[in-house]
Amino acid sequence: MGTGRRKQQLRWVWVALVLTLVASFVLMTLAPALTAASSGAGPSTGAGGSAAPAGAGAPAGAAGSPEASPQEAPAPGKAVVVLGADLTEAQRQEVLRLLGLDPATWDGEPLILTHQEEVALVGDYVPREQLGSRAISSVRVEPAEPGSGIRVETKHITWVAPEMYAEALATAGVKDAVVYVAAPFDVSGTAALAGIYKAYEVSAGENLDAGRKDLGAREIGVMVRIAQEIGSPEKASQFLTLLKERMAEHPPTSREEILALIRELEQQLGIQLSDALREELATLVEKLRDAGIDWQAVTAQLQQVREQVNRFLGEDTPIIRDFFNRLWDWVLAAVDAVRSWFGQ
Repeated sequence: MGTGRRKQQLRWVWVALVLTLVASFVLMTLAPALTAASSGAGPSTGAGGSAAPAGAGAPAGAAGSPEASPQEAPAPGKAVVVLGADLTEAQRQEVLRLLGLDPATWDGEPLILTHQEEVALVGDYVPREQLGSRAISSVRVEPAEPGSGIRVETKHITWVAPEMYAEALATAGVKDAVVYVAAPFDVSGTAALAGIYKAYEVSAGENLDAGRKDLGAREIGVMVRIAQEIGSPEKASQFLTLLKERMAEHPPTSREEILALIRELEQQLGIQLSDALREELATLVEKLRDAGIDWQAVTAQLQQVREQVNRFLGEDTPIIRDFFNRLWDWVLAAVDAVRSWFGQ
């Protein structure tokens, strides 16, 4: 009886030891990846999950009506805020807070974006029900360090992932910018691109090419439809990021090559597009290919987006896949060892 009891106690001691070793293995294996993620990613680009952006001095304001006389544009090289023209006064206060500004102490003056401006940019590419009838989405754009690329954060934006904005902005020729997009309540975010363009052109002191701006708007429309079809804005953004990388490496020369590349990326990401959407995407790729865009420069602007895709592709990420393979093999070996110790 005593021998059996000691054997039972030893068994639990070994089980506890195995669990401790497994936990140690997990921490040691994940530590490098977690350290790299926290040090290299900067503030979160998730939709509404990050802290409000810090900083002051952006030329925007809480007061001022959309019907007021035009305000003097901020000087180039400064942060610029563009507010939706149909926000109420209370909503303006809330949006400014979401954009990282204190309405009580901040005395800047925003630019105003009308619904007509939104429709003029994306109306041909985004369904009317998503555009709505009011200008609500608002943005803050500020210049970033040269070579740092594009970073986007969103609050209350439901269908356009931060990476989608970054992709479209890079296509339009935006460089080295930090972009915040917010609304006082959940909106699709499809029309915010017009406000970002407007803010960036003032902040950078130069106009973007009209053709590339239109391509960026078309890109947003296609990506939103992909997101709706597969049920994941993040996967839609990952798809376009990988597509642009491949275009930079080996530009497709025919529609057949484009369609083959699309199907290959579908398989890689574990998604399936409808034939109609696949054809629409192929047409977009043809327009992107023929626009004379330096895709190496575009992908350089999307460095943070590429790193995020590499970190969060799930089982297709080598770090994650290798970790779980090693962990599973180690656990099996530990279990076999325990079983052998107890003659089981």
